[in-house]
Amino acid sequence: MRGMTDRPSHPARPRGPGPWGERAVRLTWLALLLAAGMMAPPAAAQGMRQPPPLPTEPPFNLSDPTVVQAGQNLFRQTCTGYCHGAEGRLSRAPALRGREFETGYLYQRIAFGFPPMPAFQTLLTPEDIWKLVAYIKSLQGAKE
Repeated sequence: MRGMTDRPSHPARPRGPGPWGERAVRLTWLALLLAAGMMAPPAAAQGMRQPPPLPTEPPFNLSDPTVVQAGQNLFRQTCTGYCHGAEGRLSRAPALRGREFETGYLYQRIAFGFPPMPAFQTLLTPEDIWKLVAYIKSLQGAKE
């Protein structure tokens, strides 16, 4: 009987869920959060601000000389003029002069950007972006 009071009757067990139990708890929470997110209504249904739809047609004639001139002025004022060179010639970014581009492609690239080119959608109005498109389109037939 002497040894029975000195030792516990069962071996010491670790308390808590342990490393696998903690992982299971985290995975359960992650699954619950994902399920809740999938059941949430879309942003439009929640009344959140949606980005404006992408214009598919320019609001004016892109070959109009006054529109092209306005686009050239914008081109020189923005980073685009700095990156692509003063007249769309190769500088820090690809040359625009003498290359063929689809109108919608140019609008999307200017509006939304792509690395390393920044997006101008929040800096310029859709009309200004179309003016830039008009100027870049005017460079298509230009010789390098």
